[in-house]
Amino acid sequence: MKLVKLSLATIIAAGALASVASATTLEEAIKNVEVTGYARYRFDSKSNTAGRTGTTGFGAVEEADTTNSHRFTSDIDFKAALDDRFFGVIGFRYDSVDYSGERIGAKTMVGTDDWGEDNFGQTFNVRQFYLGYTAGNTTITAGRQVLGTFFTDDMVGTGIKVLNSDISGLTLVGMAFDNLQDDGDIGTRYLILGSSQNPESVTDRNLYGVAAIGSYDPVSFQLWYSALDSVAQLYAADVTLGASLGDVDLSLQAQAAGSSMWANNAGSFTGDPVNHPKVALDDATFLAVELGAKAFGFDGSVGYVNLNTQGDGVSLISFEDQGGFITAGEDLLDYTLFNYDANIYFVTAGYTFADKVRVGADYVGARAEQRGNYADAYEAVARVDYKYSKKLNFKAWYSYINRDNTLKDDEHLRFEARYNF
Repeated sequence: MKLVKLSLATIIAAGALASVASATTLEEAIKNVEVTGYARYRFDSKSNTAGRTGTTGFGAVEEADTTNSHRFTSDIDFKAALDDRFFGVIGFRYDSVDYSGERIGAKTMVGTDDWGEDNFGQTFNVRQFYLGYTAGNTTITAGRQVLGTFFTDDMVGTGIKVLNSDISGLTLVGMAFDNLQDDGDIGTRYLILGSSQNPESVTDRNLYGVAAIGSYDPVSFQLWYSALDSVAQLYAADVTLGASLGDVDLSLQAQAAGSSMWANNAGSFTGDPVNHPKVALDDATFLAVELGAKAFGFDGSVGYVNLNTQGDGVSLISFEDQGGFITAGEDLLDYTLFNYDANIYFVTAGYTFADKVRVGADYVGARAEQRGNYADAYEAVARVDYKYSKKLNFKAWYSYINRDNTLKDDEHLRFEARYNF
């Protein structure tokens, strides 16, 4: 048998030719790929007293601060069918905040010591990466993905989610996640658990959840339970009733929720790696109702929210941002960390011109009580929204928050342009 010697270059060339011969064409690779997501620009101008001090009345600090910033955000998800039952999703995120007039404060860089916004890892990152499997009316997704619970907004985690819709009009959900994103909208993210020698944050714990989501015209409902390991158990029930009377659309939404804390206290992060002052933790309840109406271009709503802590400690109802809870205004209400009882009422109204431009306003009034001390606050918001097309939208709003005389007032102006893929 005659041996033939091949050079390294020849071997590489042969391998490349074999790969090309068996490769999928670009057209074939992308024809079954769905692209979803958005690209968004925001300009924010804030003159506020941002922060929490534990004072009564939607806690704020005494010294005002004014900042102007540009924020560029894009989430793009690619979903590809792998065969009849399996699919894969990979999602990319770019998110940077550049403080106006401060070159050194720009966060457009990508690389070492670049944490980006919302603690995803860096300014440009892989936000989602998961595998999905569908069999009949059951879908299972596993990997890094958006949690999608009633108690969260857009935070991600690594885990598994199961959805089943065998029963007509009803979807059953089960999930388990770890490696939770340390999202900036988590009010409890600075609480320290465990010992001083081995401290953990709430996002170091696992999150489990089950839900039943139903829609039987004219009623829809959601029932949710989530357990944040060794931190809290969260419960929520949501019922919405819709009706049409001629050209008038009416809706009535009611919610009840609660949190049961697993610990009596936690440490608070102060920058000292050893000393974490104790913060008392307490259970809380949430009740809310909202009545809405739409007719002849006009829309409006009135609502009431009651927050109640069972003691003098801090608590939560929503884990990240406002979740799926009834809310109004922009900056005043925070369901992720509070240490008071509160009665909140709100009114919203708007008018839409030619299905393109909506002009509206919100008013939110609140009274907080803690240890017999009362504090009042209100937020007024003016809005303009322009729907240029189905995919391109512009909006602008101005929010003014007035608190008791002992606390500073807040102002927030935002302009936003958003394109949805």
